[in-house]
Amino acid sequence: MIKIWLVLWVGAMVFPAHAQDGAQAYPTRNLRLIVPFNAGAGPDSIGRQLAQGLSERVKRNVIVDNRPGASGLIGMAELARANADGHTIGLLSISQAVIQAMAANSPVDVARDLAPVAHLFRQYTVLIVRADSPFKTARDLLQLLRDKPGEYGFASGGNGTPAHLAGELLLRSNKVQARHIPYKGMLAGVTDIMRGDVLFACSVTSNVAPLINAGRLKALGLLAPKRISALPEVPSFAELGLPEVDVTSWNGIAAPLATPLALRQHFSALLREITQDPVHGKAFAGLGLETAYLPITPFGGVIQSEAARWAKFVKEAGLRID
Repeated sequence: MIKIWLVLWVGAMVFPAHAQDGAQAYPTRNLRLIVPFNAGAGPDSIGRQLAQGLSERVKRNVIVDNRPGASGLIGMAELARANADGHTIGLLSISQAVIQAMAANSPVDVARDLAPVAHLFRQYTVLIVRADSPFKTARDLLQLLRDKPGEYGFASGGNGTPAHLAGELLLRSNKVQARHIPYKGMLAGVTDIMRGDVLFACSVTSNVAPLINAGRLKALGLLAPKRISALPEVPSFAELGLPEVDVTSWNGIAAPLATPLALRQHFSALLREITQDPVHGKAFAGLGLETAYLPITPFGGVIQSEAARWAKFVKEAGLRID
């Protein structure tokens, strides 16, 4: 019994040491961070801030690889095909958990084909119109939509994105109508709102908070239970006495499915450091992000539950794309 106990004890002590040594020898080359949206969009800003933080810690360049298309599925399919040696990771969000349920032939299933690394942020959605719009609050906009059903459109960065979901839920919860106008990225939709070509959008804060604070867009209300520090002057829908529209977006990091657990744990710990870093934390807060770190196993549960939740909503709402 004593010999067996000693073997078990030595094994328990040696395994973490070997795992730690492997993590210290890693990485052997530059890293790639796949961002499944256009350069300049909110997710791209998040990815580049994370890449900078990772580069500082691993002493290697972290290349941001923008792979837009199909509301993020193109980039996530590329991540699923990547070499699982720990040198490629990707920025995962609620969009990919939704769009795969809407697509007739999704190239990837994020709950099945990717390995979770870390849940990093939550962010809320804000109702925006052009800066010189006559609307003062969300109630004014909703009244117009009620008076002229289906006459106006709302922009999104594509089918299945948080902006699309929030827009659909906003209309349904307030019993009003508007046409969905999907763009190839939210920045194009925001540009048309600023020009007056599209009436409104419900965008995640990382896309529009800087534009709102610069006076280039007007925010009518935050689709959240309370105000946030990035937009302190914008009232929540709860304050306005309007039905809550719960599209709390999230962002995390995933890896190819076969990526070794030890490497994913190493990444997860580094990412937690970055979210807690004062300099990077200030940059993330400026995008309207709320730090919400979760390690590998809980994040895997989030991906599974979100994929199931939105698949149910997509089916009930009849939202499909070919």
